[in-house]
Amino acid sequence: MTGSFSRRTFLAATAALGAACARKRGSRYQGWLFVASGAEKEIAVADLASFRRVSSIPLPCAADQLLRTGNRVFAVCRDGQALLEVDVARFAVTGRIPLAGKPGGVRLLPDGGTAIVPVDGPAALLSVDLKSRRVIGKLPLPAAVADLDVRSENSDNGLVLTIPGRHTVMRVSLARLQSAGSTDVGVPCTAVRFRRDGKTILAGSEAAKEIVAIDAVSGALLSRLPLPLAPSRFCFNFDGGQMFVTGRGQTSIVIVSPFQNEVAETILAGSSPYAMAVAEKRNMLFVTNPATGDLTMLDIESRSVFASVHVGENPGEILLTPDGEYALVMDQRSGNVSVVRIKTVLDKKAKTNSPPPPLFTVFPTAADARSAIIVPFSA
Repeated sequence: MTGSFSRRTFLAATAALGAACARKRGSRYQGWLFVASGAEKEIAVADLASFRRVSSIPLPCAADQLLRTGNRVFAVCRDGQALLEVDVARFAVTGRIPLAGKPGGVRLLPDGGTAIVPVDGPAALLSVDLKSRRVIGKLPLPAAVADLDVRSENSDNGLVLTIPGRHTVMRVSLARLQSAGSTDVGVPCTAVRFRRDGKTILAGSEAAKEIVAIDAVSGALLSRLPLPLAPSRFCFNFDGGQMFVTGRGQTSIVIVSPFQNEVAETILAGSSPYAMAVAEKRNMLFVTNPATGDLTMLDIESRSVFASVHVGENPGEILLTPDGEYALVMDQRSGNVSVVRIKTVLDKKAKTNSPPPPLFTVFPTAADARSAIIVPFSA
């Protein structure tokens, strides 16, 4: 009848009014989270627009590391001695690159089309063309590699690796995949990074509690910087002027000035600081504390702890969404992902000076999470 007001119309109008009056929900990142599981032969896939696991990608072997280049994802399978190419549109394995040894700590060159793969049994360094899916170079090594780094810009001598079993730091010519020289540092070094300008190599020795600085061109030993902790992880701020260092069993992080080659400051960062990530837009450093299940947030400019959020049982790696809105913290055992909405934490802390709010949400992915990457929907 003309002019009548049905129940359906009334409910629709009420819902629309409620939605208009409700607080606007924070925007979500439009992308996938891929998580490699050490417990299952699969990659778990979560939708970051809804923060939930939505699928899994079966693998012939468990993946230890995930890499993304453009719209392609590669899974590094140590036990399977292979790199597996994954189609991100179909959630399926579409290719396999066999390797002569067990891979670990794979790095991509700046062009994104070549992977540098250290393998053991016997120890060697492989250059892999990802487009043609074949090994195009091999460099035999005297012992196993602990860590390696690649310069951000294209450079012939743009690769460095640590061989702790021989107390050496090796420089490698990428054009020929040949040794450009080794430096005997006298102590076993593990973590290694190029300084931002690529002129100096910084290698950490846990046994000696020091950082060794080496000239990237000549291999000359420049200095030894003693530390109050055994350095195991390095992380740079956005301009490379500060390097943050964590070590096992400590309650602080060390801030190193790499261009001045000095310790700038040592600050408390919760119990047993572990993994780190820098939020460039916020100028903040995020640090996980596995011993207490916390995520510590530090203001880089003031070098002080800004807030701490409890994120679970055994937090490990941190991923920041490319839009800078969320911190995703992976639990090393369960694979649960704790989501921290950065703006909410910062706003509440700034306005009320009270403890930060609880987690935005938590969602499961895969047990024994070993590696995770973010892939935008557009890929």
